[in-house]
Amino acid sequence: MADFSRLSKSWTEWTSLAGMTHVSTCTECDDSQAYFKSDDQSFYIQRDGVWWVVDTVDDRGQRRNNVAKFSTFDLLEKYLIWRWSSVTRSAIGARSLGRNFHSLGVKPGVELTATDREYVVEMQLTGGTAVLPASQVGVFSHVLDMPFEEVDHLIREGVG
Repeated sequence: MADFSRLSKSWTEWTSLAGMTHVSTCTECDDSQAYFKSDDQSFYIQRDGVWWVVDTVDDRGQRRNNVAKFSTFDLLEKYLIWRWSSVTRSAIGARSLGRNFHSLGVKPGVELTATDREYVVEMQLTGGTAVLPASQVGVFSHVLDMPFEEVDHLIREGVG
């Protein structure tokens, strides 16, 4: 069984800093492995065979299923924590971290494969496989290959 404690703590921390409302988490849910909710955005984690699958709901209640999937829980954690911290950094006026990685393009050594879904790419990373929208590949090809401690250090730079 996966340990969602770091994700739960991170969700609470970043949504609080951003001033999001009606924040909640569930790690023993009927309809998913876990969810992380607020009025602004929500994330539902499903298990589909070997994959950790992310569904999202935006502030208008529109659900998008299968927006990202990961072969390991470690990749899932880094992805979600980076996304949550990026939203918060923007909300509080901290420097954007993704621009630099995006400008570097796909990290050398990361293999990309087309999928059957338009604008969705599979990335073969050192620590596993991620399937993401093509627009996110530049940033996450770098972030997902970092040790968690490095990701955690980066996201905290210049924040409170």
